[in-house]
Amino acid sequence: MLIIDGSEGGGQILRTAIALSALTGKGVKIINIRKKRKNRGLGKQHIACVKALKKLCNAEVHGLYLGSEELIFIPSKLTPKDFEIDIGSAGSISLVIQALLPLALGIKKSFTVKIRGGTDVKNAPPIDYLKNVTLKILGRFGLETELKVIKRGFYPEGNGIVEFKEKPSKIKKICLVEHSGSNLVEGLSYVQNLDESIARRMRRKAIELLNKNKLECNIKIEVSKGVSTGAGIVLWNDTLGSSCLGEKGLRAEIVAERAVNFLLEERSSGLALDRYMGDQIIPFLAFSGGEVGVSKITDHTINNIKVVEQFLDVKFTIEKYKNGYLIRGEHV
Repeated sequence: MLIIDGSEGGGQILRTAIALSALTGKGVKIINIRKKRKNRGLGKQHIACVKALKKLCNAEVHGLYLGSEELIFIPSKLTPKDFEIDIGSAGSISLVIQALLPLALGIKKSFTVKIRGGTDVKNAPPIDYLKNVTLKILGRFGLETELKVIKRGFYPEGNGIVEFKEKPSKIKKICLVEHSGSNLVEGLSYVQNLDESIARRMRRKAIELLNKNKLECNIKIEVSKGVSTGAGIVLWNDTLGSSCLGEKGLRAEIVAERAVNFLLEERSSGLALDRYMGDQIIPFLAFSGGEVGVSKITDHTINNIKVVEQFLDVKFTIEKYKNGYLIRGEHV
């Protein structure tokens, strides 16, 4: 059984470790889970991730409770099945899906999961980033998925609903170093239980700022009703993504400006991946081999590399490249 120390990171160490455990059949014990975080141990979203993976590989699990700082996960054979899971809070649906993604490389038949929780919450990729950046990039290299947003969920009520389908997939060698140079920025400006004018103001400001930088825009408006209330904007420029959530007291124009500024900063590196996609692609780079260019190396990227190298016969190297970094994965 592998022992993974989770003290240096957050939930991502847990998600990657149990995903690779389910995929490889190797048991894992994760200790010191989120030890240095304010709310130590397992949260509701982490428990939902473990429960979802447990269902798909009939795992034996110990230590699965709120606040637990130690978890044992012993997988059996991967047996895909359709199911529903309720995070029980506004915990991120995107992060639950992130944990499920690597399983596509080991399943023999498709499965669909309906997840209830938060679609647009702090400290997690918005569901539209996952759909239009993460899944599109992985789709280029063979990962077959379908994602449908049925209802949005914001903090604190959550109650968003997403249907996610994963199909048996084979990953091709990943080579994605430099940005395509595309000048088209696409996006979505959205509100729920709020006036449409807020979404229009976010959109207008984003277009104004992007046009100043000689970028073309195709940003759509979405207005919805639901249990929870919120607003946000998600932008993507081919393989780069950016987003900002609305907050009480934060003007719509400031929300748009923050999203645009982040996208422009990531674009300035000239490399294919933004800092957040840089860590998400690590498990797939381990299976495919190859190299990616990323704007910045985050703690999440380093932690993901450490976990993946413990499970698989792969060695990652990171080197400075242009205005960012080159990450290379090679089988050993």
